[in-house]
Amino acid sequence: MNTRDATVLTEIIRLCGVGQNLVARGEAWYRGDPDNVPGLAAESLIIKIGENVARLSDATTGRHPEVPWSLIKRMRDRLAHHYEGTDYGAVWDTLAVDLPVINKYIQSLSSN
Repeated sequence: MNTRDATVLTEIIRLCGVGQNLVARGEAWYRGDPDNVPGLAAESLIIKIGENVARLSDATTGRHPEVPWSLIKRMRDRLAHHYEGTDYGAVWDTLAVDLPVINKYIQSLSSN
């Protein structure tokens, strides 16, 4: 794996950790802010993860088809370009359900 990809994977792991910290505050906290600051933070986090995935080389992503690379990028695209229709329940589910799985995949890749 090239140095750039290793750096990108490390950043994705860091961002997943930030997501875990948001989830640890609880869904009531996430949904309870009248200004939706937690939802906006989560949205930004998912966008950043998707941007980093897009920076990975085809060699790295091609060697690991078990990682849902295209789904991660599509979620990023949806949040970045269709913001008027953002489903913050789906954003929460991405943080709480999908990011831990993605984090495990990425950690296993970066340890190789």
